[in-house]
Amino acid sequence: MALRHAYAPELPEMDLFLFAFVGEETEGIPLTVLSALSRLDVDPRREAARLSHLARDAAIDQLARMIARLPDRHWTSLEIRRMATKLVELLPPTDEDRENAQPSGSADRTISPRASHFLIYLALAGAVLIGLIAHGSLSSNSRTTAEPASQSDSPVSPDQPR
Repeated sequence: MALRHAYAPELPEMDLFLFAFVGEETEGIPLTVLSALSRLDVDPRREAARLSHLARDAAIDQLARMIARLPDRHWTSLEIRRMATKLVELLPPTDEDRENAQPSGSADRTISPRASHFLIYLALAGAVLIGLIAHGSLSSNSRTTAEPASQSDSPVSPDQPR
């Protein structure tokens, strides 16, 4: 069941990043990116979208600066940088990232619209053919299912035994 529009998340592709573990609160409660950004009075989804459109190194630098501003945290700058690097990797790739990505040893496997239409028609024709065979309209050995000629030539009355 799909969520009603009012309850659906705005940018669900950012959820992996937003719900990622940043650190531990008191009593072992996890601190997520969503909570950390909220504590800094930043809209978490908007900030995730903004970071995802930046170059990777710029996104890491900006996220590291935000994490460093969190109160009551005693992380070293190296720990913060490492944390920001891992978190930025969880952001969805931008269109530029997808264009620059080289397929590893495989050709581009997109199907043209014309080929996809052909495959749909082929599947439908196969389904109709299977339906006709299952219904008995077509037989696989090309014999008809008519009665033998000796029985169909002489009419049989309901009172006569067969």
